Amino acid sequence: MPRRKGLVKDMGDKRKVHGERRKESMERNLPGFFEAAASVDNVYAGVSFLLRFYGFYESLADGGRVLAEEPHEIWQTVCRTVKENFLEGFDGRRREEAVCTLMGLRRTVTDKMQVLTAYTDSFSLYEYMLNRVEPRFEENLCCPEDDAAAREILQYIFAEKDNLLVNIRIQQMLSQLPVRMSRGKFEELVRAGFEHYAGMDVSSVEEFVDRIESSAGLYEPAGMRQYFPELGEGLAAMREKDWKNMGEDDCKSTGEQFRELTKQLEEITDQYYSLMELVNPLCAWLLNYPYASAESAARMEVFFPLFRLICERALAGEYSILSGQEAELVAGTEGILEEFGPKLTKLQSVLSGFDEETEKTVEALMLAKQYSCIKSSALLLGNSLFADLDRCREEKQADRDYLKKAADNLVEKLLAAFSGQQAVHNRAMTAAVLSQLPVFFNSHNEVMDYVRGSLAGCHEVAEKAAGIRMMRELMRA
Repeated sequence: MPRRKGLVKDMGDKRKVHGERRKESMERNLPGFFEAAASVDNVYAGVSFLLRFYGFYESLADGGRVLAEEPHEIWQTVCRTVKENFLEGFDGRRREEAVCTLMGLRRTVTDKMQVLTAYTDSFSLYEYMLNRVEPRFEENLCCPEDDAAAREILQYIFAEKDNLLVNIRIQQMLSQLPVRMSRGKFEELVRAGFEHYAGMDVSSVEEFVDRIESSAGLYEPAGMRQYFPELGEGLAAMREKDWKNMGEDDCKSTGEQFRELTKQLEEITDQYYSLMELVNPLCAWLLNYPYASAESAARMEVFFPLFRLICERALAGEYSILSGQEAELVAGTEGILEEFGPKLTKLQSVLSGFDEETEKTVEALMLAKQYSCIKSSALLLGNSLFADLDRCREEKQADRDYLKKAADNLVEKLLAAFSGQQAVHNRAMTAAVLSQLPVFFNSHNEVMDYVRGSLAGCHEVAEKAAGIRMMRELMRA
């Protein structure tokens, strides 16, 4: 059939007109959208920061938290940033310098938290080991019969119909029951875990590998040998213990040393984590402050007296619980996050739908800086506290060759670690890895067989009793 040239031309004209109208609509609406987004971010970030800021100050005032040197410096920097940028009048250059400073603090805290997380993973393995050695020296140690314990555990696993909850309980079981598994079977299960990621983004596979290496205590971030040397020395001491032949006195002193080290680890981790909870919303607030509406700015200025009071006391090193009148300002935040949370979600949803054409219009309207601030704020106020704001890479699918290489590398690392460790350490590592793999059981019967086989195959009473004891603690939680 011959082409209807008039119709083709008419359709082309309509598309052209539609495209021009869309562009005109964007040019007309984008400035208003960006102001609305900045205004919502301004209030949401500001109030989120205020609540964290007040809570952090109170924890110092009541003696519940004593800061180490670097966390104290970061806290002081946060206080100065608030004072100089919100309480002493707005200055564009000072704001840019403050944003750079906060971004630097984010990198510092992230680096330290990566090291602390690696220590947490490694110490978790020694906690597993210690829990299984300490019962050797208990008087009248009682271990339930295998069948009774298996029924109890299986009833817990399958008590719910929700498959997700069942899988979580299976992973709990794998992390605690005695491990009796050949190297070949373990390698097979690790390799099978990669099959779940066939056709998925490479980043998903990388996250899986990171999770396995972390749980196995194999992740060593930059700075691991530099930061927190007392933790490194303590970890090395744990590694040198003779866990198989450990006597009662050595077990007791090892337990005391372990608990002291993990207490230090928890305290310093809490400090850096809490500081990141301050830095993120403060940075988002600072990014959006100059672009927000006058109404949005005024809504935050109501709380400036409280900010001023906390900053003055903290920078002077004077901490005391705020009085009822002073604390009433905190009560004024009630309902604000609930009001602005849905608005934030809606605006971020629109933002995530921006295509290349929209971004070109943003550039043409000279809104690129504002757009960058709003995009960064979406990450700063998101669910991932340590989100990489600079991360930008093209995703590609993981094919079979990529998965095989990734599996080969991971298995090689795991087996190399096994060859240089004590047997009880290998069991701890195996249990930790198994608990991170996609659930590999295909039926209820396979789970039942594993539980019964795990208990029957363990001939060390202390280890078996410890595994059942830890499972019972999880059941009661």
